Amino acid sequence: MFKRILVPVDGSRHSRRAVEVAGDMAQYSGAEVWLLHVIRDLSLPREILEMIAAGEVTESRRELLENSAEIILDNAREALAKKGVEAQRAEYVFGPPAKTIARYAGEKGVDLIVFGAQGLDTQGPILGGVARKLTNIAPVSCLLVR
Repeated sequence: MFKRILVPVDGSRHSRRAVEVAGDMAQYSGAEVWLLHVIRDLSLPREILEMIAAGEVTESRRELLENSAEIILDNAREALAKKGVEAQRAEYVFGPPAKTIARYAGEKGVDLIVFGAQGLDTQGPILGGVARKLTNIAPVSCLLVR
């Protein structure tokens, strides 16, 4: 049924669970799994800005965000590999998360987007902002993972 599954990852526990679910689905269906991390334009946390000012961190903001994205993608690839599934594509892009994920899914011929109900900044049992918006604008089927 699904041939290409896109899993947007942000490193949150819900995102990690979405990777597990997509891996299970791929095991049984033979679907490809694609991983995507979206880097949004946010300022760095105060603690990191202080470390940069003190000379403890010498990387640029972009380098920090790209390095973090690579770690998040590597962790997701490893989680898939534990299930015997290889990520067919794993990349990061810049932009507003929900719009970027939806556009990417449409452009790449994705059949299903599997994503976590909450991201890193969502508190309590409510649906996260990116998850809510993506559910509304995605051009393909979505599987929301709690």
